[in-house]
Amino acid sequence: MSFLLALIFSLSSNLDNFVIGLSYGVKNEKIPLTANAIIAFITALITFISMLGGKLVTQLIPNYVSNELGSVIFILMGGWFIGSDLLKKQQQQKQHTVLNFKGAVMLGLLLSINNIGVGILGSITHLDITLVVTLTFITGMFLTYAGNHIGHSTIGNIVGKYNDLISGSLLIMLGMLSLLFKF
Repeated sequence: MSFLLALIFSLSSNLDNFVIGLSYGVKNEKIPLTANAIIAFITALITFISMLGGKLVTQLIPNYVSNELGSVIFILMGGWFIGSDLLKKQQQQKQHTVLNFKGAVMLGLLLSINNIGVGILGSITHLDITLVVTLTFITGMFLTYAGNHIGHSTIGNIVGKYNDLISGSLLIMLGMLSLLFKF
């Protein structure tokens, strides 16, 4: 069960990678493997650091409290993502840049912002740090690659359009599973 929770965590944290890959794919711009690896490394590193911070929090409060608190926050965070998706206005950003090293680093930092809070919560709910960081790297690489190659297909547009709704649903599922299964 811990693998499934870590995978759901990683997918919910990295769905933005798919959308970024998709936006480049729509413009027929490739994201080189090295740029993809840089993005995935940065998001995994930020996740690792935030999970270490979450470990410190778990030392201050009892395990049963931290697990339940983290699970409820996952559910609330998922609800927030879904609510913001339902309320936001559809807007398209057109970027006409080539993804170089500097761009990949900046993109990696921007994509890892949501991994900070989610990483702390993942640690509070006692997810395995090594497994989460490894899966964060792998899913980040895969989702960026998949988005870039799917490009302007119908399924790519649907996932891109409902990114926050899907991420929010995954976070709610993660919170509910964390409440049901204690670690």
